[in-house]
Amino acid sequence: MRQLVSTAPVNVGVAKSPARVVCAKQADGGLDRLLTTLLTARSDMRAELSIRPPDTRRQDIARERLLKSLEAYTSGLAARGLSAPPNLRDELTLQRNLAQQ
Repeated sequence: MRQLVSTAPVNVGVAKSPARVVCAKQADGGLDRLLTTLLTARSDMRAELSIRPPDTRRQDIARERLLKSLEAYTSGLAARGLSAPPNLRDELTLQRNLAQQ
């Protein structure tokens, strides 16, 4: 029987070891890897935003990784004839706008 879920690392905090999050298995391995990369980039961005005092250079790097992973995942969906969910499209638009500032 095919596995229906996969796990992705999620950084809960900078000093803590990464936790694992269960997510739905994608239609193919390529999308699963792209989704895992996206979830990791989101987690890293959250971790960077929670650091006080903020380190803008590190936040910029994390934001760039998040934007690239969002673009890769939406491209992967489009290449398979699938459309991105509205919240994913909104997040991509937001990150593109932040990158232009």
